[in-house]
Formats: sequence, structure tokens, C-alpha cells
Amino acid sequence: MRTEVAQLLDMAAEAARQGRYGQALPMLSRALALDVEGVAPAYAELFARLSLTGWPPQLEADLVTCLHAASVDPQALARTAARMLLVKYPEPVVAEDSLWDAFLTRCINVDPAMEARLAWLARRLLPDRLRDALAVQAFASEYVWGGEGLEVPADAAAGIEAERYLAAEMPRLFPRSSARNEEGEARHVSDAVRAQYEANPYPRWRAPAARQRVSVAAHLDALGAPQAEPLAVLVAGCGTGFEPIDLARTDPSLSITALDLSAASLAYGQRMASDLGVEKVRFVRGDILDVGQLGQRFGMVSSTGVLHHMEHPEQGLAALAGVLAPGGVLRIALYSERARAWVAEAHRAIAGHGWDASPAGIRAFRAHVLALPPDQPLARLRESDDFYTLSGCRDLCFHIREHWYRLPAIGEMLAGAGLELLMLDAPPEAQDLFLRRFGAAGDRRDLALWDRLEADFPHLFAGMFHFWARKVA
Repeated sequence: MRTEVAQLLDMAAEAARQGRYGQALPMLSRALALDVEGVAPAYAELFARLSLTGWPPQLEADLVTCLHAASVDPQALARTAARMLLVKYPEPVVAEDSLWDAFLTRCINVDPAMEARLAWLARRLLPDRLRDALAVQAFASEYVWGGEGLEVPADAAAGIEAERYLAAEMPRLFPRSSARNEEGEARHVSDAVRAQYEANPYPRWRAPAARQRVSVAAHLDALGAPQAEPLAVLVAGCGTGFEPIDLARTDPSLSITALDLSAASLAYGQRMASDLGVEKVRFVRGDILDVGQLGQRFGMVSSTGVLHHMEHPEQGLAALAGVLAPGGVLRIALYSERARAWVAEAHRAIAGHGWDASPAGIRAFRAHVLALPPDQPLARLRESDDFYTLSGCRDLCFHIREHWYRLPAIGEMLAGAGLELLMLDAPPEAQDLFLRRFGAAGDRRDLALWDRLEADFPHLFAGMFHFWARKVA
């Protein structure tokens, strides 16, 4: 069976590379029937590329299978499932079927047309099963499109109660006292950021895919920064815990500390860790500025999408470098000034209309964006998954503090913290462009070259700049 599955996957991959999706799909369907968990990730990847104009029943059945597969993150299929349902039901109707159920209970909607359909459904008298599934969807999106009248799902209500207890019991670091005005300003921003994530823990992830076992130490060794094992890892600014839990499932040998300002976010992560059977993550509430109180040195520190929300990011970077072991590795991700231009436009619109970060203000802003013609700059926000939940939209467009960067400035900041750049972890399309522009001899650690490339392709790093750097011993 394995041989047949492998052959089908190879043939399907080749057909997909040539754009012959009509040939790739039946082969993947056959392989899926033989090995759901092994084939579902490849099938899900192909699903995400499809542009549906019809409703093939076998394709729907395979999509439902992939949405329930443990090896697939169902959120990656949210757009595909929404579009298939809209093709299947071009007119608003009340219908129960397995695709509706899988979509509503396994995904968070990220399609504007489907959002309108969900709001329509919430105003109708529905069969019990469909209404219960719609209640799961409304809760997961934080009622961003409505549905407040739906009953909170029982497991969600139990989760909220459990998180309240976990938040109250969360171990914490205590800010050191200081009369310095600069640090006082930094603490004020930290307090405001904490308040944001206490009210809106982000992201509210749901059903992560099962992970293949990978050695993180081997990856660091391949980067040229070998570490002693067992490897101690700090995830600084872990939010709701997806990254530390994902790391723990990827490499169970790791000893992981997960730090965040928000007790509500940490409680969400701790509950999810318990649900997934992840035991080797220690959750701690605290400010990155106080990370030295952990009393530990780490072989790896990860802080993605965090430092740019501090009042003085360079102070946060210095604090993280301070807890790295000599030769230890730091992974950080920061916003690109060029790629965030559309978010800057959102900030101007929000200020101009006087919308605040309350649920009512966020909904008013979203209604404005959803009503825009497609050619308007702000309409691009509809492409972001974060736009489709209250906490995501607040993080995306209403954040209390953001810093945006050009690459050379980040290089200077890393050097100032005693860190040596190992790699800019660029997406594949960016790597291809770099190779075409600068050839094989181009130094991929040269941030000036990357900056020149980004100037011509300003959306190249829409998902942030991701860096690996080593503490100079």
C-alpha cells in the first residue's frame, strides 16, 4: 500500500507542478483513501491553490476528510471550504451537510462573502445541529459578524472558566522599581499592551496539525550555531501559546519557558497545552524587560512579532540577548516599514473616523472596509486572516504601539546587542528573486542587498522579517 501511495503522490505532485490539477486531484483522492493522515497534508496544499467554478462531489468529500485529519491544520483550508460552500449554495439557504459542519466547527471563516452568509444564517430559525455548529463559529470569531444571540458552546464555556482559574494562578515576574523616565515610559506602554491582550488574547488558535518530530538542535547546528543538549528554549512574548506548544510537539526533548505580559493569553495557552497532552512548557507572566529574573540562560530564544510593540525595542532586544548563553541563538521577527504601508493607511482611517479599539469601534471599522470597492488600498485588509476576528483585527489595525523597520536598521540593532546575523529567513519567492537579482555569489546575509530588493518589491515581507542571530561569545 505504501508503494502505491508514494507513486500516486509523486505523480500528483508532478501533475500539479505542470498546472494539470484535473489529473492531480483523482490521484490524490485515491491516495487519500489509502492513507488519510499521510496524504492529507499534500492534498490540503493543493486544495489551497484551487479556484473553484463547480462543485465536484468527490472533491467535497475529500475536503471534509482533510478538514478532520489530525495531520492538517484545518484553518489552512478555511478559504477553500468557504468558497466551495458558496459555489454549492449560491443562494442563501438553510442546509445541513457534512461540509457545513466541518467548516463551522473546525475553521474560523476568513472570506467576506461567507461572513455575510453567516450573519444571514444567525438571523434564521435553524435545525439544532446547524445552529450548534454556527454557535461554535460565532464564538471562535468573537462575534465579529454577529451571532451574539447564539448559545455559547458548552465546551467553550468550560474553557473560559478554566482559563480564569489558570490566569489567577499564573506564576509571574515582578517589575524592578526605577525612577528613570525612559523606563517609566516603557512600563506605561507595557501596561497598555498587557491590557489589550487581557481583553483580546491573540491569536485564538483552535486545532493545530500533528507535528513530525524534528530536532531543533540539529537545525541550529545546520545554521552554524551548535548548542548543548538538552536545549533550553525561551519563547518571549508567546501570546496564546501556539509557538511554544508547537515547538514542544515538534521536539519533545526541549525544555521550554513561555513568557508573556497577558495572564489571559497564557491561560489560553496553558489550557491548550493540557488538552494536547503537552507537559514540558512552563508558562510565566512577565515583561521582557524583566526576563533576567528567570535566573536562567537559554540556548535559544524566540521572540516573533513582539519587540516592535515595545516602547523601546532595542531595550527588549538587549534583555533577550542578556539571557542567551554564549553562542546561543535568537530568532526574532519584526514588521517591515514598506510592507506595513497599508496598515498605516488603516491607522489614518481609524484616527480620522474616531473609532476606538472597543468591539463597537472594531466592527464599525470592519464594516467600512467591507464596503470599499476592491481597488481601494484598505480593501486589501480583507485578504488578512486577522481581519476576521475581534482580537485579530485589533492586533492588526488598532495596536497601541508599533515600530516598522528597514533592513539595515535591524542589522545595526542586532550588532548593538552583541548579536551576529546568521540568516534572514526569507519566503521562497523572496529567495528566488534574490537569486535572480544577485546570482549565486550574492551574500544572503547582506541586508543592504535585501533592502535593495525589497525597495522594488515592497510587499515581499508582508509576513514580517524573520531573523536568526547568534550571541557573540
